[in-house]
Amino acid sequence: TIMIEKLDSFYIDLNYKTDGILPKDQILEGESIKVGDEVEVQVVKIDKNTGDIILSKKRIDELKVWDEINSGDIVDVKIVESNPKGLIASFKGSLRGFIPLSHIELKFIGEEVLKGYIGKSFKVEVIDIDPKKRRLIMSRKNILLKEQEKMKSEIIDTIAEGQEFEGVIKDIKDYGIFVDIGGFTGLVHVSEISWDRNENIKNMFKVSDKVTVKVISFDKQTERLSLSIKALTNHPWNEFLSRVQVGDIVEGEVKNIKEYGAFINLHPTVDGFVHISNLSSDFIKNPNEILKVGEKINVKILSIDEESKKIELSLILEDIKKEETEVAEEE
Repeated sequence: TIMIEKLDSFYIDLNYKTDGILPKDQILEGESIKVGDEVEVQVVKIDKNTGDIILSKKRIDELKVWDEINSGDIVDVKIVESNPKGLIASFKGSLRGFIPLSHIELKFIGEEVLKGYIGKSFKVEVIDIDPKKRRLIMSRKNILLKEQEKMKSEIIDTIAEGQEFEGVIKDIKDYGIFVDIGGFTGLVHVSEISWDRNENIKNMFKVSDKVTVKVISFDKQTERLSLSIKALTNHPWNEFLSRVQVGDIVEGEVKNIKEYGAFINLHPTVDGFVHISNLSSDFIKNPNEILKVGEKINVKILSIDEESKKIELSLILEDIKKEETEVAEEE
């Protein structure tokens, strides 16, 4: 029974000729005891000079906790320290276990981020235990894998072609981006990211960005999921054609100049072509005489071939035949 509380210890009535001393550092972290409480303690030392009996409640509690935990158990722990090889976790305030670097996240992490885990609490799986050697090895990765598999099994039956999901970018490669749609990861191939093939995907996105994607194919047997971002937007060609027609005068930018004419960008991914004969009513030997790349100009739409997606343009904005008719009438 606790008889007296001092600044750094408790005096315990042992029903013996002398009381025992229980240092406060021999009590589990966060545990609260007070005068009058009955406690179970272990004698750890008897001072030969003073006769003081030094006690520990922590050791008794630790032994009890070792009996409560087994390999494969899922337990709650709190991270209290880190070292270059992993994290030190506290279980029930008494046992300390180790989480190796390779068992913290689904992907391997560097030791430079370990300090950010100190003070956090989460569930882990016991993967190795030996009370005699006081060894307790745990894994958070195993818990995350199980959660991932559960989410995957729940979503896999809901995936269908044409379905839309909001996902998170997990990785970016030259050939596309990998998007997690909620426990299942699919690939947005570079050809399905933007209608503009000249876009650099590493400049457009970064890991952890949220994106909306559309399922374009899914093989349940191989678990291969193909996604698209550009499928959620109108094709620039259709968008452009919805607001123009033959005869309209539109603004464009000179994209490329050849000996036989010039290519004009009219809309993202939509180009038109001006033949050298339609550059000017005067004779032009080379388009470079009147045009330069990057120049903004007005052009007239002469024809639109929807099947081959070709647009014929002219820099001659006035109707020549109309001008000739007006001149004849004046004469």
